[in-house]
Amino acid sequence: MDRRGGWLRHWREPYLLALAMSWPAFLVTVALVYLAINLLFAGLYSLDPAGIGGATGEALSFAEAFFFSVQTLGSIGYGVLHPVSLYAHLVVTAESLSGLLFIALTTGLAFARFSRSTARIRFSHLAVIHTYNGSPTLAFRLANERRNGLLEARLRVFLSVDEVSVEGHRMRRLKPLALERDQGIAFLLIWTAMHRIDASSPLHGMGPDQLRELNAELVVAFSGIDETLERPVHARASWPVEQIVFGRCFVDMLEHQGDTTQIDWAAFDRTRPCSLSAVAS
Repeated sequence: MDRRGGWLRHWREPYLLALAMSWPAFLVTVALVYLAINLLFAGLYSLDPAGIGGATGEALSFAEAFFFSVQTLGSIGYGVLHPVSLYAHLVVTAESLSGLLFIALTTGLAFARFSRSTARIRFSHLAVIHTYNGSPTLAFRLANERRNGLLEARLRVFLSVDEVSVEGHRMRRLKPLALERDQGIAFLLIWTAMHRIDASSPLHGMGPDQLRELNAELVVAFSGIDETLERPVHARASWPVEQIVFGRCFVDMLEHQGDTTQIDWAAFDRTRPCSLSAVAS
C-alpha cells in the first residue's frame, strides 16, 4: 500500500476499489459478497417456511433455505427443494435477477483485472550523486523485470521540495530535472538515468543538509508501451532525502568471462565510494 492507504482510498468507488486491490483480496471480497447474498435470501425464504416444498422436517430449516438459495443464485436447478407459494416464487425471481447481475459484474471485473497491463519496473534502492565526466551527476537505476520490450519508454524526474513564498505561503513544489537521456526506442533490461547538476539544475549548490532542510524528495514517473499487449504501462518511484547519497556510484553489473558477458543482477543496488566534486561552483 502506498502512503495514502493503498487500495483502501478507493472505498467510495467500488469499480476502482475492485481493480486496485490484490487478487487474494478480490477473491475474498467476491466470496464474502456471494455468502452475504445467500444469507440474505435464506433469511427471506425462512419468513415463509411452508413456501418451499421438499423440506426434511415439518418446517424449512435455515440450512435448507441457504442451500436452496445457492441453487437458485447459481441457476443449478432444483432437486427435492422447490418453491410452492407465491411469496417463494417472487423471492426466487428476485434472486435469479440478483444472480445474473452478480455473475455479470464479477465476470466483468475479473476480465478487467486480467486485461490490465502493468509494468514490473524495479528501481534502485538509492539515488546517488557522484562526479561523472567532470561534473556532479545524480544517477539511479531501473530495470525491466519482465524482460519483454517496452516501446517508447520515457522517464520524467522531479525534485519535490517545501517552498515558502515571499508572502509567507508554504507549498510543495515539483521542480523538473533534465536527464541526459529521458526516452528510448525500447527498454529491455537496465537503464541508468543521469542528471547533470550544472548551474541550471535545481540541485545546484545543494548538499545533504540543504536537501534535508527543504524536506526534499526525488520523484520519478516511467511510461512506455508493452510491445506484447500493445498497451501503455506506467510505474513510479520516489527517494526521500535519506535515500539520496553523496559520493557514491553504482557497481558495474556486467561480468566479463572470456568472450561472454553476463549481467550480475545481485549488483543492481550495490554502490561504492566515488569522487565528488563540489556540487556548487
